[in-house]
Amino acid sequence: MTDGGTVPVDRPVDRPVVGAADPAALLPALRQGEESQLALPVELVAALRLPPSTLAGAPAWAALVRDRAGRQLGVPLVADGSAVGGLRRARPGDGAAEALLQLLQGPADPPFEVVGMHDIDASAERGLGAGVDQTHESVVVGDSAVVKWSVHVDAVPSVPPAVAAARHLDAVGFRETPEPVGFLVHHDEDRQVLLASVTRFLPGALDGWDWYVDDLLAWARGAVPDATVVEPATALGGLVARMHVAFATPWSGSPDPVARAGAVDVESWRRRALGTVDEASRVTVGPAGDRFRQRADLARQVVTAGLDAAVGSLLTRVHGDLHVGQVLRWDGGYAVSDFDGNPVLPAAERDLPQPPARDVAGMLRALDHVGRIVDRRAGGESAERVRGWSARAREAFLAAYDTATRAAGHGDLLDARLLPAFEVEQECRELVYAARHLPRWTYVPDAALTELLPVPAEGEV
Repeated sequence: MTDGGTVPVDRPVDRPVVGAADPAALLPALRQGEESQLALPVELVAALRLPPSTLAGAPAWAALVRDRAGRQLGVPLVADGSAVGGLRRARPGDGAAEALLQLLQGPADPPFEVVGMHDIDASAERGLGAGVDQTHESVVVGDSAVVKWSVHVDAVPSVPPAVAAARHLDAVGFRETPEPVGFLVHHDEDRQVLLASVTRFLPGALDGWDWYVDDLLAWARGAVPDATVVEPATALGGLVARMHVAFATPWSGSPDPVARAGAVDVESWRRRALGTVDEASRVTVGPAGDRFRQRADLARQVVTAGLDAAVGSLLTRVHGDLHVGQVLRWDGGYAVSDFDGNPVLPAAERDLPQPPARDVAGMLRALDHVGRIVDRRAGGESAERVRGWSARAREAFLAAYDTATRAAGHGDLLDARLLPAFEVEQECRELVYAARHLPRWTYVPDAALTELLPVPAEGEV
């Protein structure tokens, strides 16, 4: 470094420079405050110089950094003489996202790999705004492409799930997802890290926590008819079914995409699900915790009984983290997004074949959650109507899923016997998430589990 802590524009990124940077400056605006979770010092693992862009006034890199505890961050870096250590995370408008699009047009130097899928040409950048895409950081380039920079990243022993899913769906002609433009991957011996992905921008896109909650709230207030809020559940059922049929369709990269669950698979699912029940019982506090602990044994019974039927169930690639927030409604219809896998699983397990019932259970629970959010926002005035909608939406989703899979010759994809176990497990996971990250969310899984696991009235708190 120079005396002022700046980085000459022709100097490559190296470990001392990154180690001198302010940790907060390595995180996106939506993740500010998380720097306290990093075990300093932070060191550079690898960095790839990005091509010059029309916006860039300083050099930029796609970098992988690691803290002393081994936690890894994906960071688009830009040289900034005013920043501590002379570096900071690139912001929308700095040109790093636009430069990534240029990078995808050719090979990258090892240990980086560019996975190009479809061409696109765009310039000018803007962020998606506060409250959007909390897991990653998304930048819109020219209203043509969305660059998603990974933030907290895990190394996986094979192709990252998002890349593998995109290749599979694209190869078999599934088009109800944002068109994949390409990916930037870092290789570390026999492991890979997804640093960035690029998809085509969908005009007018909103995720389901926005569009479906808004639709149902308008209905609860009498502004729209019943069909308006049930029809999307039918559309979602068909969409998820077509996605599962696509994953069950062979292609050159996966000539045998369907398997059957063995006893070892089922025991692994049971152990993880029961562990989630135990964790929910430990970490949920207050009246919600009391209510759940009264139901914990029943939850274990439902999980165990459901998974006893799982041996022999069909397995395929699945979305892995499916809920209404992963479904975009845009000017051209609906599109399912974000195939990074279940974030609570170890990285090595996120791409393992699973029963399609996993995704179906996740969406059924999400439809229930939409109703509970709307019920609270409406002040409970339409509680009975909203619960009635939830039941009808569930029925519509399952009917559309069954119709679409049977029409495609895959009526055996969904083993409905597994749904109760997976739904209870999902709600327990929601309790754990609420306790650890978002306490105000507790009311949703609390109410859902109270309904899913009824106990005698005198046992209520």
